Amino acid sequence: MKKFIDYSKKIGSDFMLCQGPGGNTSYKSGEEIYIKKSGLHLSNTSEETFQRINYSEILDFYQNTKNDQEKFNKHLSIETPLHVLSTARYVFHYHSIASIICSAILERNSLNKLLEKKEVLPISYIRPGLNLALEIQKRNQSKKHSSFFLYNHGMVVEGENLEEINEKIYKIEDFFSELIDYERLKKLKNNISILKQNNFKIKNPNSEIIYEKFNNKFLFPDHGVFFPYPIDRNTHSPINYDEHYLNFNKQLTETELLYFKTLLIIFTYINNGKLLNYIDKETSAELRNSEDEILRRKLNK
Repeated sequence: MKKFIDYSKKIGSDFMLCQGPGGNTSYKSGEEIYIKKSGLHLSNTSEETFQRINYSEILDFYQNTKNDQEKFNKHLSIETPLHVLSTARYVFHYHSIASIICSAILERNSLNKLLEKKEVLPISYIRPGLNLALEIQKRNQSKKHSSFFLYNHGMVVEGENLEEINEKIYKIEDFFSELIDYERLKKLKNNISILKQNNFKIKNPNSEIIYEKFNNKFLFPDHGVFFPYPIDRNTHSPINYDEHYLNFNKQLTETELLYFKTLLIIFTYINNGKLLNYIDKETSAELRNSEDEILRRKLNK
């Protein structure tokens, strides 16, 4: 258990892989499964971060429920089925910034071929929940794959050995560095992560960005859940910008600021390039208004 906690904390503390309350891990031991509770941060992992549950009981629940959004209990993440329906001892689900950028800007057929060469199974966007877990299970009936690329969402890596999972996670990040300028991405992360909101303003990291192009186009689930606000040049808008600053009509919460920095990193990398894949406004709003995501926002005010 201690080793599992240490590796969960390591992944959760790497901002390139996990941001705020995003990401979750699980561990099956004997007749029990330990799953991260909803809304908690992997970077602050302790034994209390996980809920211990009888595995047969929760597996039976998710194999028989007809409601995609029904939860075994209110404390668990909506992404719990990813962990329960997998037969692997360990499951690590994380929100790689590089994977999200690849999702957004790379042509899907070409990217799929490259992923499959690396034995990473691409999965089209499906709202987090049981249907996503069932899709992974259906696509991986042969049990050939242990790594899954979730379009506009993140990654799932599973297995029987923690060291091998950790190595695989970073090998996949190395693969992304062949597809995008990873060094530039890391520099952007270092520069933007230290920005602060002062007097309701945040320094604009790139005066060339036309932020309107991202409005109502959500690049990953937590984009729509925690920071769904449009940005434009209208000075009367709740969030507006000029070449020097992004201006807000309120002080952001810690979680809002964290996700806004994540978006700034992604927006600045993409700049004015074309968006090929994203979550639409209606799909994002449905997720944002779900019971589980309302709970996560309450836990991360």
